[in-house]
Amino acid sequence: MGTLSKSIPDVPRAAVFLDRDGVINVRRPEVEYVTQVAQFDFLPGALEALTILSELGLALVLVTNQRGIARKMMTEDDLAAVHGHMQAEALKRGVRFDGIYHCPHDTIEQCTCRKPEPGMILKAAEDLQIDLTRSYMVGDTPSDIEAGKRAGVRAVQITDGDECVADTVFPSLLDFALYLKEHT
Repeated sequence: MGTLSKSIPDVPRAAVFLDRDGVINVRRPEVEYVTQVAQFDFLPGALEALTILSELGLALVLVTNQRGIARKMMTEDDLAAVHGHMQAEALKRGVRFDGIYHCPHDTIEQCTCRKPEPGMILKAAEDLQIDLTRSYMVGDTPSDIEAGKRAGVRAVQITDGDECVADTVFPSLLDFALYLKEHT
């Protein structure tokens, strides 16, 4: 379910748990999935936002539902290639993801990792020694926000304001990162 890219700190630290589609990259239509690198397009300002969050000393942890695997529209290797590309582009800016966690299950499987369940967040917190009370879940859907709330982190929704269910709302990941930078 997860991969690690940094050494684990001795003291628990704060993290930003990030949904992928609609937060970091352009979300495809509901019946389509990002199944290959050519379909992965960063949202405007996303790489800058990741840089700011990293510079603030926050762990960056991707938590993403990927039911395209369960539906046989992509493989684990396809997903690894997409995430490898995403990480390589972030690394060009000096940004490393501390962990990448994905749920390959479909909604009918009733697993504990698929958001709105908090499984990926809780697993990452355990693996990476994350202080959940000082952390954020940033997502664009109600299931992202619910997962964050169930895990005990502050929920931040990226939205145009139509369907707000979070503690805080921002129009983009960059707006959230700039807010944290200004208020930290």
